[in-house]
Amino acid sequence: MTPTDTSDSVILSSIEDHVGTISLNRPDVLNAFNLALARQFLATLDEFGRDDDVRAVVIRGAGRVFSAGGDIREMLSSVREGEDRAAYFRAPLSAFGEIVVALRQTPKPVLAAVHGAVAGVAFNAMLACDLKIATDKTRFTQAFIKIGLSPDGGGTWFLPRLVGYARASELVLLPTELDAATARAWGLINWVVPEEDFEARVKETAVRLATGPAAAMARAKALLDNAYEHDLAFHVEAERLAQVDNAASDDFEEGLTAFVEKREPCFG
Repeated sequence: MTPTDTSDSVILSSIEDHVGTISLNRPDVLNAFNLALARQFLATLDEFGRDDDVRAVVIRGAGRVFSAGGDIREMLSSVREGEDRAAYFRAPLSAFGEIVVALRQTPKPVLAAVHGAVAGVAFNAMLACDLKIATDKTRFTQAFIKIGLSPDGGGTWFLPRLVGYARASELVLLPTELDAATARAWGLINWVVPEEDFEARVKETAVRLATGPAAAMARAKALLDNAYEHDLAFHVEAERLAQVDNAASDDFEEGLTAFVEKREPCFG
């Protein structure tokens, strides 16, 4: 896939070292989400999902911040210029929800690399990623209540599962802004790194994901997603069936061989 870097693209994309990168590219409005951005995001993620050369995906933002959330100016324009005060939310909000579901459904591991502000629907899109890395200057806020909205993008699904009801209520209802260290302590992100080390850590982590056993990682992601849906006995059987499939793969033989030979595995 050729990297998308034209000036009118609201999504930039590239592939390097089997890592597909999707960058939100509306830096003049702090990468605010709108329908055009959502559609390009979904199309790019779908392409990466079908491209065997892409083994891991990184989500990030161009410019000063990851994303300030929904496009406030477009919302205000909808309110002032039309009779349908919810016009902004009809098609765009559906697309925002599709992003979150697609991030969970793609079999490839997804790393969110965030900096600056992570707000509103962007916060929740980040939560839909498998792993999250942030600079030490990053700030996180749900923000919806400040403009008279309740959360979207799966926020009220992810947050109680990740931080518990009390903290989820604090984030949503007050709303409380978190610094990166607190976000990590609450289990919302995996790593906090100094700004000067950020690019190197993002690349290192993404390459580690891309060199893993792709099929086994996809099965592991699916098992984690279904952990709350079934009882223990059902889930243990699902794990067993996944292992049967894993055992039939060349990656399993390579993993065993590499372990015995005391070297790093080279998965296909």
